[in-house]
Amino acid sequence: MDLERSPLLPQDSILIRQFIPADAPSVLKVYFTGLVDGVDSAGHFAVVRAFLHWIPMYLAYMLLLCGGATYSLAPRNLQLFGLATALLSCAFMLFIYYRIRTTFITYYRDGLRNDMLDVNSYYHSDDEKAERPTRCFWVAEIPSANSKGGSEVVGCVALDCSPKTDHEPMVGELRRLFVLPAYRKRGIGTMLMRTLISYAKDKQIRSLRLETTNFQPVARELYNRNWTYYSTRDSDFGAGDMKMNFIEYRLSL
Repeated sequence: MDLERSPLLPQDSILIRQFIPADAPSVLKVYFTGLVDGVDSAGHFAVVRAFLHWIPMYLAYMLLLCGGATYSLAPRNLQLFGLATALLSCAFMLFIYYRIRTTFITYYRDGLRNDMLDVNSYYHSDDEKAERPTRCFWVAEIPSANSKGGSEVVGCVALDCSPKTDHEPMVGELRRLFVLPAYRKRGIGTMLMRTLISYAKDKQIRSLRLETTNFQPVARELYNRNWTYYSTRDSDFGAGDMKMNFIEYRLSL
C-alpha cells in the first residue's frame, strides 16, 4: 500500500533518531516544504489568505473577468481597454504571489545561513567539548513506499540552547519542527516533540521556548495542547489584510 495515501501509519513503523550527514538532502526538502511550499506551511497559508480572503483580490478577479469579456465581446475600439484591464489584473496577482513567495524563500535562506546548511556541524559540534552536550537534531523516518527495504525522512525537529550563566538557567529552544504534509495528523510531530522534551530533561534543562507564527495554525494547534503562550511580536510582512506575528510559547520541565 502507498504510504502517502494510507490513512493510518503504524506507530512502530516510525523511527525517531538523531540526524546523520546522509539525511541532509531529505531534511532540506522537509524544511523547504514545511516552511514555503507544503499544504499548511506558512507560505501556503499566506497565499491562500491573500488570494481567497482579501477584498482587493476579489476586485482583481472581477476586473480580469470584465476585461476578458470586453476584449472578447465589445466593439474593436474597446478591445484594447479590455485587454489592458485583464493584463493589469494578472500583473497585480503575480506581484502579490511573487512578494509572498520571495518573503518565505528569504526566511528559508536565513535558516540556511544560520543552522540548516550544515546541520551536523551546528547541532553536534559540541558533543566532544561539553560534558553534557545540549544541541541536537532528530529526524522521523518511515519505511519507503518507493524502495523495498529502504526508508525516508518525513519530519524533523531541533533543540538549540542558550548558554547558562550565573544568573540565568539554561533555556532550550525547540526549532525546525516540520512534518511533510502527506504524513501529518499521524502523531509524528508529537513523537518528535516528546523525544526533544525527554532529551532536554535528561540534560537538566528546566525550561523550553519556541517561536511560531499566526500563519501556522496547524503548528499552533499542536503547541496549544501543552505549551503556554508567552508573548507576541509584530513583523513587517502581511498577506492580504492579515499581518504576520511571531508568537512565543514556553514550557516548564
